[in-house]
Amino acid sequence: MNSAEEIYKLMTEKIAGLISATDDQWLEDLIESDPEVREKWMQLSAIQVPPPPDPWIEIIDFKPRRSIYRKMLPWAAAAAVLALVSLTAWKWNFLFPPKPAPVAKINTDVLLQVAGQPTINLSQSSGAVTIGGHSIPNKNNTLFLNAADQLPEGMNTLIVPPGKSYEVALPDGSVVNLNASTRMDFSFATTGPGREITLNGEAYLKIARQPNRPFLVHLPNSTVEVLGTSFNINSYDSSMVKVSLVDGKVRMKAGKKTVTMKPGQQAIFNKQAATLDTQPFNATVELSWQKGLYCFSNTHLDEICQSVFRWYGVKAVLDKPELASRTFTGLLDKSTSMSFFLEGIKATTGTDYYFTADSTLHFK
Repeated sequence: MNSAEEIYKLMTEKIAGLISATDDQWLEDLIESDPEVREKWMQLSAIQVPPPPDPWIEIIDFKPRRSIYRKMLPWAAAAAVLALVSLTAWKWNFLFPPKPAPVAKINTDVLLQVAGQPTINLSQSSGAVTIGGHSIPNKNNTLFLNAADQLPEGMNTLIVPPGKSYEVALPDGSVVNLNASTRMDFSFATTGPGREITLNGEAYLKIARQPNRPFLVHLPNSTVEVLGTSFNINSYDSSMVKVSLVDGKVRMKAGKKTVTMKPGQQAIFNKQAATLDTQPFNATVELSWQKGLYCFSNTHLDEICQSVFRWYGVKAVLDKPELASRTFTGLLDKSTSMSFFLEGIKATTGTDYYFTADSTLHFK
């Protein structure tokens, strides 16, 4: 055992506390005798392991608690994987260089389709945009619709492309932070019996409290009703919609089923099983995308194919159906190149990849 990948694998296992006694002794001897390996070990081991990312389990007794060691272990492993898939100041000069990854030709701009006027390119309209004769501030990746007293009637559509995120302050003061590959349909209305939007993708919402005007979020096959609260919605997979409540109170309806959530709970609607259940959620897994981090926790490769398109705009497929059962755990920084991400998957799951002439990514 002397290849660079094998040495790196043992280093990550050592950090995660998963290494066997025999391999640990072999690695210790190698670190002691080889200056280059010792240098890489010092750099890798200096990376901070993230703290346990599930604070809700500490304050809400949903289920029997695991020991601190068992709770930390998956995230220690995640930190080890992070060292491989993140772009850092140094590179492993003894690892094979990653394969070049093509960039698909897709829309990369945030677009606002306003009823009755041409589509507005928010990515190219820094400072302000004009809507219905009003100048609306558009800065710091945020559109401030609450800055105008009256805006045109009708339905509007906000489209966030792969690899981007965007925030909107709605006219009622609610704030919606939309993740990549997300669409929101909404109106500018500030009066009437209710407030509502339609969402496809993922978003974090902070809803302004207006007791007499409930806020409705229409999702694929379900609806969320709130009065004033903060929560995350993930409807990328329309057959498995997840709503994670941070604070306040949320009621989710799907078909004839209804659940009311408490802070720290997540409601999951499974269309195929026709179930609507609640469970505690992991804050790092569900919310870290707002900080430019994407968290994988035993994520299957077929789900990763969808993530590759959302973040890099590249279509990804599995050459063999049995590959879907392979899983990947790790943290991915938004600035990480796709090549490094793919090399991380290859190193930890043993799944190779290649690109075809049409820029499709294949896992094999």
